[in-house]
Amino acid sequence: MDLFIASNRQLPIRYYVNEAIWIRRGCCYLPQLTLPFFVEVEVKNTLNLQIITEYVLELQKQYKHTEIQILIRDATMLVELLENLPISISSNHLLKIEKL
Repeated sequence: MDLFIASNRQLPIRYYVNEAIWIRRGCCYLPQLTLPFFVEVEVKNTLNLQIITEYVLELQKQYKHTEIQILIRDATMLVELLENLPISISSNHLLKIEKL
């Protein structure tokens, strides 16, 4: 998997076939994941990383309080998501982006 998104809230699964991004239920255990719910994300086309940003922002809008942790394997994706995702939109939403 290219990246993992963990949260204290349930995470929806999504398949963006045309954009070549698949967000699936997580099935492998990583000790770095500290939150109870997580999804594995496979990205075949890094030109569409905006979808990941929209996914996280949609989750934050859905709940009053969220904790989200994103673990990324690829350094290029890490830099791009760090640039595009606001680390804190409010004190009720915590977001941590880390290299895996």
